[in-house]
Amino acid sequence: MKVLLVRHAETEWNQRGIIQGHKDSPLTVRGAQETAALLAALASYPIACVYASPLGRAWQMGQALAGHFDCPLVAHTALKEQAFGHYEGMPSAQLRDEYPYEAEALFAKDAAFCPPGGESLAHASQRIIDFIQQQQQTAAHQTLCIVTHGQVSQGVLALLKEGNIDNFSRYAQPNASYSVFEMTEGQCITLRWGIATHLRTLTLHK
Repeated sequence: MKVLLVRHAETEWNQRGIIQGHKDSPLTVRGAQETAALLAALASYPIACVYASPLGRAWQMGQALAGHFDCPLVAHTALKEQAFGHYEGMPSAQLRDEYPYEAEALFAKDAAFCPPGGESLAHASQRIIDFIQQQQQTAAHQTLCIVTHGQVSQGVLALLKEGNIDNFSRYAQPNASYSVFEMTEGQCITLRWGIATHLRTLTLHK
């Protein structure tokens, strides 16, 4: 089974550096441009189905992809972003100023750290890994697209690449970037991650 792991396009809170988690914000103008660039970049993939987080920003990307490829679109709660609990709606700069230890643990050091009222990255990432492995049982020879979120993608990619989540901060996945991997018997056998070459022109003209 081949999987394309896609991050949603830029939102207003992404642009302003506000922690989203299970909260949402509208796409920016740039986000719409990123979506169009991603659709063009993925044109050669024979995507059979798109699975998306039901959170608005990911669902919009899922709708665009499913419409482009004329394939089914399925929402699944397992694909949601990590829940950041009480930190949701807070500027990340404020979190770093007021709670520097917690901010470092959350974004760089400790996948087991659980924000107050939220969930750990380790837990959030494992629910997506479990979802991917479940799909392999019914779609072993298909190409699937999974639309999810930035923080949790880092944990998933670390688990697929290294077999553990410790180095999750290495696996940044920019808005509207994608990763490609193949799964055989529940194991990842190839992986290209954080592909964003289709966004270069947009970056130059931001």
